[in-house]
Amino acid sequence: MNAERSPKSITTPDSASGDVVAVLHYPRFDIDKARGELRVAGRPVALRPKTFALLQHLARHPGRLLGRNELIEAVWRDVIVTDDSLVQCISELRAALDDRSQKLIRTVPRRGYIFDVRPIGSISGESLDLTAPSQSQAFDEEDCVPESVHEGTPEQAPCDFVDVAGKRRAASNTGEAGEELTSLARSTRATNNLPVQMPPLYGRAEDVAALARLLEVSRVVSVVGPAGIGKTRLAQAVAYELRNDYADGVWIVELASLADGLLLVPTVARVLGHQIALSEGGLTSLVQLIRDQSLLLLLDNCEHLLQQAAHLVTQIVADAPGVRVLVTSQEPLHIDQEQIFRLDALAVPANADATAAPGFGAVQLFVARIQAADPKFTVDSGNVSDVVEICRRLDGIPLAIEFAAAREPLLGVHGLLRRLDESLRLLAGGNRTAPARHQTLRGALQWSYGLLSAPEQTVFDRLGVFMGTFSLEAAQCVASDQTTDSWAVIDHLASLVDKSLVMVERGEVPRYRLLESSRAFALERLAITGSLDATRRRHAEALAQILTGDDLFEEPLARMRRIAPDLDNVRAAVAWALGPTGDHQIAVELAAATDRLWDARGFNDEGARLYRTIEPWVDESTPPRLAARFWFAVADLRMRTELKREAASALRAARLFQGLNDRFGAFRSLTVAAHQFAFLADRDAAIAALTGAEALLDDAWPSWLQTSVAYCRVVFAYFIDRKPDEARRLANAALQGLRLDHSFYGNRCEIMLPACDLLEGDFASALRRCNDILNRSSVTESVQLRSHILSLRGAALVYLDDFKAAELALRSACTLSMHARDPMACPYCHVALLLARQGRLVDAARTLAWIDNRQLQAVRDWIPPMAVSSYKEARAIVDSAFTREECDRLASEGARLSFEQVTAMAFPVVQSGVAR
Repeated sequence: MNAERSPKSITTPDSASGDVVAVLHYPRFDIDKARGELRVAGRPVALRPKTFALLQHLARHPGRLLGRNELIEAVWRDVIVTDDSLVQCISELRAALDDRSQKLIRTVPRRGYIFDVRPIGSISGESLDLTAPSQSQAFDEEDCVPESVHEGTPEQAPCDFVDVAGKRRAASNTGEAGEELTSLARSTRATNNLPVQMPPLYGRAEDVAALARLLEVSRVVSVVGPAGIGKTRLAQAVAYELRNDYADGVWIVELASLADGLLLVPTVARVLGHQIALSEGGLTSLVQLIRDQSLLLLLDNCEHLLQQAAHLVTQIVADAPGVRVLVTSQEPLHIDQEQIFRLDALAVPANADATAAPGFGAVQLFVARIQAADPKFTVDSGNVSDVVEICRRLDGIPLAIEFAAAREPLLGVHGLLRRLDESLRLLAGGNRTAPARHQTLRGALQWSYGLLSAPEQTVFDRLGVFMGTFSLEAAQCVASDQTTDSWAVIDHLASLVDKSLVMVERGEVPRYRLLESSRAFALERLAITGSLDATRRRHAEALAQILTGDDLFEEPLARMRRIAPDLDNVRAAVAWALGPTGDHQIAVELAAATDRLWDARGFNDEGARLYRTIEPWVDESTPPRLAARFWFAVADLRMRTELKREAASALRAARLFQGLNDRFGAFRSLTVAAHQFAFLADRDAAIAALTGAEALLDDAWPSWLQTSVAYCRVVFAYFIDRKPDEARRLANAALQGLRLDHSFYGNRCEIMLPACDLLEGDFASALRRCNDILNRSSVTESVQLRSHILSLRGAALVYLDDFKAAELALRSACTLSMHARDPMACPYCHVALLLARQGRLVDAARTLAWIDNRQLQAVRDWIPPMAVSSYKEARAIVDSAFTREECDRLASEGARLSFEQVTAMAFPVVQSGVAR
C-alpha cells in the first residue's frame, strides 16, 4: 500500500559534548565560552543558547566532518528534535558570521557539516580536536570535497554531491574495497540526461536529503504538491545528487507537453535510448529492455496521465527490480509500493527579524531573484517586514515568489506588497524558457483547473470565498446546492485534496484551506460566472449557523476552541454583510454568533467596534431571540473599559430571554451581569443579578454552570468585600475535582488565587502560581487571560525586586492588552511602580499622569485593587522626589502621551545593549 511519509525524521540524542571555558580568537570573530558569547568585529551577536552550543561543538572539531546525528546528540541530548532544529541553528550561525558563501561552515550533503576555520589563538586550556585535518589536509587532491555544497543559500552550488572518497574509505573499513571501487568506477561512467549544472535551489536542503533517503528504501516515490511549489526542481536536484549511484544512469522524462497517454511508453523508451513502436506490446518490450538495468527514472509532471503512468510504473516495479521511479505530480498514482512525499511550501519567517529572515527558504529565493537584477539588494531592518509579509502572502510558493521578485525593480518592495491584492495580474512575466503553463501564475492555475471535472471545478470555485481555514461542515454548506448535494461535496473535496488544490491542516479536527493564489483564481472564476455575491451570502449564512452551533450547554472553553479558527472567515463574511450588496440581518446573526470568538483570539477591541456598528440595526423588527443573543454577545465581550455597557447589555438580554421563557438564556445573562457589576463594585446590582440567576439554576444542567455561580461568589469576596482570604477559600472549593484544561470558569477561579496572594503580600506564592498557570495552555490560549496573568506576574516580580524579569512580563502584558482589552491602565499601574523603584522617576511620573488622564476620559478604565496599591505606592515615591512645579510639568507632559508613546517610553527598544 502507498504511504505518506512523516514530515521529518526524529532523532533522540543520548550523549553530550564536554564544556570547556575559553576564548577562541579567529580572524573576524571570537567565541567567548566564559560569557557564552559570540563577538563579530568586536561586537556581541545575540544567539539562542542552542545555537551557541552548536557553535561550541563545531569549534571544538575544526576541519572534521561532523554528522547530523552527532551534532544533534551534542546539542539536544535531553530532548527529541527534528533535523529542522539543526538546519535552523546552522542558518543562524551563517547569518551571524556573514558566511553567505559557506567558507566557514560547509555542508557535506547527506552527511553533515565541517567547521572550516581554525582559531588563531585562545585563552585557557581549550579542548580542541586539533589533530583533525583542515580543509586542505582532510582531503587530498583526488578525494577533495567540492567547495560549494547545497544548503539553499544564494552563493552555493545548486545541488549536493556524492562523497566518492567517503565511499572508498567506508569500503576499505569493511574489507570490500575492491568490489566497491569497481562499483564506483562503473557509476562514474553512468550516463544521464541531466543538465550539466543545476540552477540554485533555496531552502530545500532537508527535502533533498529526505527524498534521497526515501529512494533508498522505496522503489517508487511520488513528489506531490500544487502547481508552482517546486516539485520538478526538487526532483531534479535529487536526481543530480544520485547521478553516480545507478550503473545505467539517471533519466528525466518530461511529460507536461505529452497530450496523448498512448505516447507515454514510446516517450520513456526514447529517453532511455530505445525505439518502441506504438503498439499494445510496447510496455512489455520496454520492461524487458530495462529489467536487468540499474537506473533511476524521473517521470516529471504526471498529473494529466495518471492512469497510463500508474500502469507503466506498476509493470516496472513488478519486472525490473533494479529500476527505481521518482514521480512528480499534483496527484498520487495510487498504486502499491508508492511512497508519497507531499512537498511543503518554502519556510517563511514567523517574525520580521532582519538577522534571522535570510535563513528561511522563501526569503532566500525572493532575495536571490531580486539580486539577479540588483546585486546590491539586501534584507535589512527597513524592508524586512515587507519582505516577510510578501513571502507569507504568497504562501511560500516558489513560482509566485519568483514572479513577485521580477516586479520588484519596477514597484519596489513596499509597492509590491501593496499591489499583491492584484496577484493574478501582477504575478506574470516569468522566465521565458519555462514551460508555458509556468510563465504566469494564472497559467499554472489554469493548467491544474483544466484537469478537474465540471463538478470539481464548481466546488473549487465556491471554496474561494473562505478566508484562512475552513471545516468540512462549512465546505458542505457553502459548496452544495440543488445540483450538488452535501455528500457529493465530500467526494469532490477529497479529490481536490488529492490533486493538491486544497491543503489539509491536520489536527484533532482536520481543517482545509486554499493557497492565496488559488483562492484569488477561484474568486475570479466566481466573478466570471456571476455567482460571487450569491456564494458570499451562502458563506455568511453558513458561518452564522455553524458558529452558533446546536449544543445549548456547550462549555465556554470548548466553544472558544471550536470557533477560534474561523476568525478570518468571520471577517470576510462581515465585510460582505456590511457592504453594498450585503444583508443587515445576516450581519446581526453573525455578530450574535461571535461571543467568545474575540476573546479567544485576542481581538476584543475589534469585536467591540463591530457590535457598535451593528447595534443600530437591532430594533423592534429584529426577532426577539436574535436580539437576545446579540445583546448577550455584547455583554460577554469582557472589555474592561466597557463594563457598564456590558452589564446593561446583559440585563437587556436577560429580559428578552425571560420574555421567550428561555430559562437557560436568562440564567447565563444574569451570571454575566453579576460578574460585571462585581467588577464595578456595585454590590446591590451584583447581588440582585446573582440572586436572579440562582433562582433559575437547574440541577440537571451541566456542572460547569455551578462553577460559573461559584466564580461570581469569588469575585464578590475579592472586589466587593475586599476579603482575599474568603475569595481564596471559595476559589479552592470551586476547583475541587475540576479538570482545569476543560473548564472556563475553573480557570478563572484559579487566576484569582495569585491575585489574593498579591493583596495579602505573599508575593513569592503569587509568582509561583502565575508560573504554574502560564505553563498550562488551556489558560494561556486566551490572549485576554494571558495578559492578565502576565500583569499579575509582573507585579509580583516588582515587589520581589526582580526588575529585569518584571520588565519582560509587563512589556508582554501591555502589548497583549492593547487588543485583548483595549489599552488598559491596570498593567501600567505596575509599570509605574517598576519605573519608580528602578529610579526612572521622570518616566514614572509621566506614566502616572497618563493613567490619570485615562480616568478622566469618557471611557474610564476598571482598575483592580492590587493595581490601585501599585499606583498609590508609585505616586508616593514620585511626589516625594519632585517639587509641586515639577510634578505639574511632568503631569502635563504625561497627559499628552498616546498609548504607543507611553509604552515606548516605559520599554525602550534595546539595540546592542544600548537603550534608545
